[in-house]
Amino acid sequence: MKIEEIGEFGLIGKMAAKLPPRSNNVIKGIGDDTAVLRHEQGHSLLMTTDMLVEDVHFSLKYGTYHSAGWKALAVSVSDIAAMGGTPTCAVVALAVPPGGLVGEIEELYAGIGDCSREYGVDIVGGDTVKSTGGLYVNVTLLGTVEPDKVIYRSGAAPGDVIMVTGNLGHSAAGLYALSNSIDSTAGQLAGQVSHSHLYPAARLKEGQALGRSSLATSMNDISDGLASEIVEICEASDTGCELYSDKVPFSETTARVADKAGVDPVEWALYGGEDFELVFTVRPQNVEQVKAVLSQTGCCPAVVGTILPKVKGCSLIKNGSSFALKPRGYNHFRD
Repeated sequence: MKIEEIGEFGLIGKMAAKLPPRSNNVIKGIGDDTAVLRHEQGHSLLMTTDMLVEDVHFSLKYGTYHSAGWKALAVSVSDIAAMGGTPTCAVVALAVPPGGLVGEIEELYAGIGDCSREYGVDIVGGDTVKSTGGLYVNVTLLGTVEPDKVIYRSGAAPGDVIMVTGNLGHSAAGLYALSNSIDSTAGQLAGQVSHSHLYPAARLKEGQALGRSSLATSMNDISDGLASEIVEICEASDTGCELYSDKVPFSETTARVADKAGVDPVEWALYGGEDFELVFTVRPQNVEQVKAVLSQTGCCPAVVGTILPKVKGCSLIKNGSSFALKPRGYNHFRD
């Protein structure tokens, strides 16, 4: 069945039946033009939005509508995680090309629904319109956080240690595997990183644990590559930094795919993007305590650098030499 056959409101009705509210945050969700929500007293409200565009943020050539739906919500959950918050409710706006099938949009919403259950998010509304070409998915997500537990980008200070929550470069490796069809020759090797690219995982528990501990002085999620995100922290904090190339973590699988691609896996870690790990800073005396806090979530964070005075700039230390660290992650208006 084509979407034109049931119209916008018929489509919204079908999706509402699939995504009923699951928490007491929602007084009235899908059904009116505006959702009615409870706001938890004593908490600050968080709000973030992300738009995903077909053939820019996802591709239906090798991905599915389900994976596109999962990713559309997961990237916003990652933004809430980077503030130390808890996601609550989201609205989803779609622009669908003419001739789209209801089944395709149902699959998209199934991906959104699976992600919403994973992270405890209620889908409470949205909008559906026709696009002139390609699929567009926009998610606006609300969350809450205790006012004194928010982690901003702007709190880093010289002497702080830079840490990350996990391996980097796996999404870039997955994109390479999918784009170059190496599944047939590498089997499970390509499948592992491909899944990371199609179904990114937000480090929500880790962000919340860091928020509760008050040990992180700044934090960012790694959507555009480690280099870009740490430079953002430094710009917001009025500092410089140095990253240690030999300390940047990546998996053996990523290294093997990088070898097939003829790429240094550190390049993917620094500039590949969409890993959605967290990069954060802590006082040096608190590093072991942070490791203990995050171990309770199953996370083994790695130390990858140091915050420096602004006059020192941002640099990468590799093989004993220092190189200027450029934020070469994805830029919509440059790439």
